[in-house]
Amino acid sequence: MSQELEGQHRLILIGPQGSGKGTQAELLSVYLQIPTISTGQLCRSEIEHGTELGKKIEQWVRGGELVPDDVITAMLKKRIADYDAQDGFILDGFPRTVAQAEASESWMRPTKVIVLEINDKVAVARMTSRRACTQCRFKTTAEYVAKHGDECPRCFGKIVQRDDDSPEVIQTRLDMYHRVTQPVINFYRDRDECERFNGALSIPLVFMEIAHVL
Repeated sequence: MSQELEGQHRLILIGPQGSGKGTQAELLSVYLQIPTISTGQLCRSEIEHGTELGKKIEQWVRGGELVPDDVITAMLKKRIADYDAQDGFILDGFPRTVAQAEASESWMRPTKVIVLEINDKVAVARMTSRRACTQCRFKTTAEYVAKHGDECPRCFGKIVQRDDDSPEVIQTRLDMYHRVTQPVINFYRDRDECERFNGALSIPLVFMEIAHVL
């Protein structure tokens, strides 16, 4: 392994919906000056740009199927080869399955696996409270809307609750997380690079704890 590769932060963030994984990824990206790479965003980008691959991804998603591992891996390898990822990167949404974790060992061994743990009750409460602007995607909470109204303070668009933030949909997604992604944590659990954190704590406290181990 080259010295350049040894100096990289190759972080994997794992956690259920509502654990604050996306928020911590954003904070760590600024703190470490490395990009957050989301496989979900890579897929959405292909769809938005109307590529041939994007059309296939859209068909899989609409049909309720997972995007094949080889497709995800190919997109990810291409992305981490970009210039801005040469000093490291944060993976959000990969590996999603044990098969992906096993296959990635040959080309991307993580320096840290950060696991955010939270129980389903807290996750559902957090996610049903989420609100976002329909235009700029400004994120806030139902409490904020109750106090300040549903006009976005950034772009003056409308703040709403997403359709997929209903308790029933959230629980379905959590059930899939436990079934498909929880085994990935077991795959990394006994390694020195695996660190587990209480995702129910405040955002600043969780960030400080993560930054400490890095």
